[in-house]
Amino acid sequence: MSFNKLDNFIKNWETKFTNRIEQAVKSRKEVFLLSDAIKKSTTKNRRSELDEVMIHFLEYIGKNPLNKNDYFKYLNSYKKGKELNIEYFKHDKELLFELYNKIDESPDYSPFSIENWKTYVLFMLLKFNNVYEPKTMDEVFSVKVNGSREYNPLTKLTRPLRGMLPSSLKLVQYDISRAYPTFIDMELSIERKEDVYSLIDKRKFNMLLNTHKECKNAKIEAVRGQLRPVYGKRVNEVITEDRFNNKGKLFEDLSKYEKKYINKFIKANNIKNFVRLHDAIFVDAETEIKELVFDKITFKKSDVEPPEVVNDKRLFYEIDGNNKVKTSPVSYKDFFEQENFIRVSIKDEDTITIFKDSNNVVKPFNHKTDTVSFLKSKVNECNPEPIENKIAKDNNKDIKDSFCLLDAVPLTYYRDNANSFGIPFKNGFVFYKKDSEKLEVIPYKKVNGFFPEHPTQKREFKYIEEPQISIFERFLTLVSVGKDPIKEALTEDEQKTQFQFFRMFGYLLHTYKDPSFSPSIILSDFGADDNSRNGRRGKSLLAEAIKQVQRLNEKRGNEFDGGYRHRFADLTEADKVYLIDDVMANFNYNDLYTNIVGSISVEPKGKKARTIDFKQTPKFLITTNWAVRYDANASSTNARFMEFKFVDYFNIKHKPVDYFKHRFFEDWNAKQWNEFYNFCFSCVASFIEFGLDAPKYDKDVDNYRAYFYNDTLLNEFERILNEATRDNEKGFNVSEFLRIYNTGGNTLRFEKFFTSKNTKTLIDTYLKHHKIEHKYREDLKKWFVN
Repeated sequence: MSFNKLDNFIKNWETKFTNRIEQAVKSRKEVFLLSDAIKKSTTKNRRSELDEVMIHFLEYIGKNPLNKNDYFKYLNSYKKGKELNIEYFKHDKELLFELYNKIDESPDYSPFSIENWKTYVLFMLLKFNNVYEPKTMDEVFSVKVNGSREYNPLTKLTRPLRGMLPSSLKLVQYDISRAYPTFIDMELSIERKEDVYSLIDKRKFNMLLNTHKECKNAKIEAVRGQLRPVYGKRVNEVITEDRFNNKGKLFEDLSKYEKKYINKFIKANNIKNFVRLHDAIFVDAETEIKELVFDKITFKKSDVEPPEVVNDKRLFYEIDGNNKVKTSPVSYKDFFEQENFIRVSIKDEDTITIFKDSNNVVKPFNHKTDTVSFLKSKVNECNPEPIENKIAKDNNKDIKDSFCLLDAVPLTYYRDNANSFGIPFKNGFVFYKKDSEKLEVIPYKKVNGFFPEHPTQKREFKYIEEPQISIFERFLTLVSVGKDPIKEALTEDEQKTQFQFFRMFGYLLHTYKDPSFSPSIILSDFGADDNSRNGRRGKSLLAEAIKQVQRLNEKRGNEFDGGYRHRFADLTEADKVYLIDDVMANFNYNDLYTNIVGSISVEPKGKKARTIDFKQTPKFLITTNWAVRYDANASSTNARFMEFKFVDYFNIKHKPVDYFKHRFFEDWNAKQWNEFYNFCFSCVASFIEFGLDAPKYDKDVDNYRAYFYNDTLLNEFERILNEATRDNEKGFNVSEFLRIYNTGGNTLRFEKFFTSKNTKTLIDTYLKHHKIEHKYREDLKKWFVN
């Protein structure tokens, strides 16, 4: 098409119209413009029908309606070498990809140019307002007939732009249904029940029909072979030697059918005004159509409208009819909401806190420093510079204001309730409810509460109907009873202990906190004392397993000081388990009493203290390689701790990696991870159903080992006790015991084994452990030993 001819046509009209109106109104302006002519021609019938159409055309294209058509934007950008973000494409993506392929196949393909579209709009306005004059205008709009087809501005435009017309034009399209396959079936007199496109892909079918000997590597037998499932033995009558060897011959044969049935359709329905598009015609929507079927040919109706918007994702900016970038605090706010930005309100904090949320996962976002770069990454234009300049300009006010417009949401992390449990996975929130037969996958939008970032959100979960014994189940059995359940049978008592460990693991995974019973779990070692440390039994692996399910805040035993005011400075409501790992022999468990049973005060250095409510506080887990001392009289404290002892199956010489031949968690494949998480759900379900209880241990033995941790101390104690009990009738007290110990000639007195603070406890522990008959008189503070 010669766009110069069209430009001349428009300019000639503008000149004639402007001069005519200037003379009609007798204007005295030195320069009388087209805009003046349009304004002055609104009264006294100064406009002709052609004038009305031309003014309507100029007003319409002046609004740049193609800015609202993503096909135009995306295809032009792709043709220039930049593929825009498909996430924000408004329309049918499959058609877009088809058009991308056409550009890849033929770089000159350009039916979405703005010049073609403008020509089309004016052509359609002239045609359907009955002011089109073929004799003078066909040359302007390059309308011509070649063979059986007519070529016009409509035929030069891609489908997504055909509906981009002024609202004054209400058009519909009637096209031949399955034109080419129907024409060929008619030619061969084939009676077909099935749809041809159920036998072969439509795009492939049309490609094969258009293949000829000049196409690269084209062979007639190859084309016939691919069409044989459709036409069988008669395929040679479709792809003849003449059609294959002469480019356009098959197309010419089939277009004769197009012309024949288009003419029949026009004549039968007495259509006066139309525009032809190969095997279809565009007509006014009010045109009465009575006949649609001719022989085996059926015409189908469709509306001529802008492309349907199937994706409502928006950008934070618009480009108006004057190609200016428009933004506002509201447009930024709406975009941030769409991109799952959340302004959270945190108790006692009067600041703007922004999270980037996905699947209820809160990700802290540095909005003061990272917003501009985030928005820049979302600019979706071939030339991003004008939008980037606008972002930079808006940063100091509009963008900040937009964050204030976001509705504040209280930051509340998800917590299980007493009878349910859930884990956020990549494929959804997997949920267990007491007495349910199967696990349920719930969409995140139905989950009440947020989740901290966690590895589970990157893993897929699949429920196993009939689970096998998992690796971690074997591990927990080995550390609790010293047997591998796939190799050895467990006794009834061993099964009970194994089950207690499983439920303890489930308790730590379950985030619900019962105000009446939420004890701290202590993991210790069988046979531990206060002298030698024989760890490496697997306690850290259990803690690591918890970390693979819940957010765990970890502190080394030598880092945690129960009396330090800032001890919980980094604790947040996101933490579900608080691990104090490898505490020393003298660890004061009583320091945790109030933290276990109540709320926790969090006081970061230099900041105001805040309180985490009990239900949002973590459960406590403590590990130690030392004997855990026990005071039978401290019933309140004892109720807040439950001890689980690891047997001496794994140790420094026999590690889990040696036994299982791989490193836990690091070397697991998807199947092993899935088995682990299914086992986790099983343990939580057992805890919810049967509760928590710990194995019964002889704490007197633990106390004895803790206090009498070496032979020198024990021998010295027994020497002093023997001397102190020579006169049973007289008895002895702590002072007498220490007098003997601190005798001048005793070199062990410098070891400070015995003091006024520990001697009574040592005497009581020794006498009880060895079952020595004695009496203690409180009034005299003396022991009388038989």
